[in-house]
Amino acid sequence: MRKKTLAMVLTACMMMAPVSAFAADATEEAAAETTEAAGEATDSEIAEGLGDDIYSFSMEFDGQIMKFPMTYQDFVGMGWELSSREDPDMKISTNSYGFVSFNKGKNSVSAEVMNLGINEVGLEDSLIGGITVDGSYDIDLTSVSVKLPGGIELGKSTLDDIKAAYGDPSDTYEGDLYTKVTYEKDTYQEVELSVFKDDNTLKKVDMENLEEPEGYDKGAVSDEVPDIVTSYETPTALGDDMLDTAVEYMGDLYSLPAPVSAFTANGWEIQDAEDTPYVEGGGIAFIDMMKNNQSIHFSVYNETENATALENCFVRELSFATYDPESIAMKLSGDITLGADKAELIKMADEKGYISEENDDYLRIYPNKDSKIRNYVEFWFNKDEDSTKAASITAHHE
Repeated sequence: MRKKTLAMVLTACMMMAPVSAFAADATEEAAAETTEAAGEATDSEIAEGLGDDIYSFSMEFDGQIMKFPMTYQDFVGMGWELSSREDPDMKISTNSYGFVSFNKGKNSVSAEVMNLGINEVGLEDSLIGGITVDGSYDIDLTSVSVKLPGGIELGKSTLDDIKAAYGDPSDTYEGDLYTKVTYEKDTYQEVELSVFKDDNTLKKVDMENLEEPEGYDKGAVSDEVPDIVTSYETPTALGDDMLDTAVEYMGDLYSLPAPVSAFTANGWEIQDAEDTPYVEGGGIAFIDMMKNNQSIHFSVYNETENATALENCFVRELSFATYDPESIAMKLSGDITLGADKAELIKMADEKGYISEENDDYLRIYPNKDSKIRNYVEFWFNKDEDSTKAASITAHHE
């Protein structure tokens, strides 16, 4: 499966996950209309079932009407079988979608399976958010009919027919073999129609509607504390290496990434926790925590595939600067804190074989090129005061 992550209102892929129940009122309505029509429906009945609106995201395939998004179960209930090339046990992360191949007889399509819930799910609990039907390659249009709203049909309709049915497209692409017109309602809601130039007929349709269905069940948050949290161990001392994950922060030791529960155990209190009671699987939240009248803004990450409480999420980064109250205080392993000498830091990194990278007033030190954005320490030098002494320190470990 080719996987992508949604980045819009969906918010913004392999373990067992709780099963989510999906509501699909629109799909059930379409299925009810299709049951009577399938196999022997007249053109007028099909046209009436599809209507004229391209943004209904409906399609009739060989007498059966599909309306996207629809449940995986409803889709396979129409006779589609997962291709033998695909893994039936694959998992889909939260707010993600991927392209999966399905067969029906000798015909095949690529469908978008998606998960809009807060927990990882298997295929059987996913949604089908769209489909690609390619009559130039995967579908035999002499043996099956593929129709769209407004009387448009693959293998028969022309570019003029499409424009007459739907109006001017949102976008047009002129290729060597075909003209592709796109009708876009919103992000992740569009229909692409490819009219091939050899005979000026529509042969391919890409239909996508990744909008959350009405009444959709996002799943439940488990009360269990994930193993990754229970297995966390608080360090007993700082290490000798500046890139050691042990960090001292406001007098307490943490090993980054550290669970939020390790902070609350040391007296930190989550502010306005009711606004973000949980974080979806693989998600991120931005919260404020307070200790000794100091309120700090934290980015916390859910390192598991399923939704969990804030306390079970992880802090990956801690920082301290000269402009912060002294009570915050932070020290890296290697006994490094504010005022560290730039030349000495670079020397220490060189001795360990680490990479030192300077950018404007910043110095970043990391083990190797693959860890540049995942495991590093960074120092800022205030050139207006002393360009050689660290005015802020940051430790980041994932």
